[in-house]
Amino acid sequence: MKRFILCLPLCICMNVFAQTSKSAVDSLEKRYQLCLAEGKSQYNCALQYYTQMDSLLNTVYRQLYDNLDNNRRATLQISQTQWEERRQTYFKDIDLRVEKKRPQTLAGLDDDMIVTDNKAAFLKTRVMELLASKHS
Repeated sequence: MKRFILCLPLCICMNVFAQTSKSAVDSLEKRYQLCLAEGKSQYNCALQYYTQMDSLLNTVYRQLYDNLDNNRRATLQISQTQWEERRQTYFKDIDLRVEKKRPQTLAGLDDDMIVTDNKAAFLKTRVMELLASKHS
């Protein structure tokens, strides 16, 4: 019973963090959509969204890591390393595809905006995975 009572504040804290982080994801998404709706410099909107999502990913990972025991930390580190390898491969592939098609598309930042948006979506998926792992 004492363990349950001691664990309860931690569980409540973890749930509050998950809700806060989910709110942060939603807030970033909303600001991004509003920026895009303005119709100005959509590449800058995507770049800002990507940068903010990357920062949120780092924050969520760090907070999750700090709240785990050593065994679960090791598992998380392995998972993160594997994800980082997938990210590197995905980013390289998407950049190569765009560079191949660039001569066929109109000049401008549209291709860069789309690539940056796709990269941000990749990061967002990882943020959501990490948030979901808190509940398992």
